[in-house]
Amino acid sequence: MNREEKKQATRKKIIDTALQLFAEQGYDATTVHQITERAGVAKGTFFNYFASKEEVFCDIQTFWASTEFIKLKDKSGPILPHLREFLIQLVRLVPYTRQLARALFQSNLSNEKTVSNQLQMLEELKQIIIPLIEEAQKRGEFSTVFPAEMIADQAIQTYMGVLICWGMGMGDEKLNTQMAVSFELFFRGLQT
Repeated sequence: MNREEKKQATRKKIIDTALQLFAEQGYDATTVHQITERAGVAKGTFFNYFASKEEVFCDIQTFWASTEFIKLKDKSGPILPHLREFLIQLVRLVPYTRQLARALFQSNLSNEKTVSNQLQMLEELKQIIIPLIEEAQKRGEFSTVFPAEMIADQAIQTYMGVLICWGMGMGDEKLNTQMAVSFELFFRGLQT
């Protein structure tokens, strides 16, 4: 295993361990110490990859989303139902609470480094979404009036906007319901 592969394996091990602990005992009860202990890595190693527990949380979503988005393009049939299911699964992946949503945004906007990291993750996600939107446009599911890149930007902004507003107490009590309603309106605007 070369150096880059080893780094990726270590990062994945930290992410997988954090996700297990978040699922077992909740996000708030999980500490960086618990993550590093169970993953078998030093705290310094953790901080080489992540600035905080919140950053791991965001990375979990981005990693899962990237992996799953790539699979959507190759699915048979219409893309839209698969895209709807993907969004619901993304929300279910992490046990969001309104407090957790606020903590994530506070952490991600706390300094230039975290903002830069968040923007980079969103850009990577956008680059994965664009070919899926182009495929949906090619199949006639989405209008071609707007470029795929613009639609991808708006999809990410819709997701983030729903999460921020929901975290502040707006909308339906359940995040997956709020996300489903918001994206139903979004998708209807794209249909041909």
